[in-house]
Amino acid sequence: MKQLGDLTLPESIQWSDRRAWSPVAMETARTLGGTPVLWSQPLVKGRPITLEAADGVTWLDQATVMAIEAMAAQSGAVFPLIWRAESYKVMFRHHEPPAIQFQPIWPHHDLYTGTIKLFEV
Repeated sequence: MKQLGDLTLPESIQWSDRRAWSPVAMETARTLGGTPVLWSQPLVKGRPITLEAADGVTWLDQATVMAIEAMAAQSGAVFPLIWRAESYKVMFRHHEPPAIQFQPIWPHHDLYTGTIKLFEV
């Protein structure tokens, strides 16, 4: 099951950046003598989660799009994301606008493709 808040998502929706995140942050600098200095820290939260309803794979109906729009309109809200056997607490990535973007598959149609940008908190 795939669920955002109380909304059940289509099983065919894709988590496009699932394998594009590293749980480690690292910074480097050099001393005046040229020796590298490294700082490394595990990242506990902040993982980006991008869900995509791609054309030809997943279409979202108007009720689902409206429910996601209503969730995204709640400033500072945290939602549970259930992705099969895993669960996360997420917020919409409003700091990377647009946090949600939907396009009708055909003008004046009630089925949509689109992107939902979340991050783990």
